[in-house]
Amino acid sequence: MAYTNTLKIFETLRSVFDEKQATKIAEAVETALETSNETLLGKVATKEDIANTKAEIIKWMFIFWIGQFTSIVGVLTAILFAFFKK
Repeated sequence: MAYTNTLKIFETLRSVFDEKQATKIAEAVETALETSNETLLGKVATKEDIANTKAEIIKWMFIFWIGQFTSIVGVLTAILFAFFKK
């Protein structure tokens, strides 16, 4: 369904072209707009896409946290060994 009013387009075109030409041009514009709208709707994210993205973000957050925790433990262990070695 086109969001523009094709009747207004037709009326504007009819002042320049004859009725048959104006009708064809208005139909072509309406078809192009409907095709464009269908293409845009095909690109809209669905709930499943959002859920998958959310799961991926949470997975990588935990991987990052584990890496950070391991790094901090390693640095603290190295500092404590160096401090108590004396």
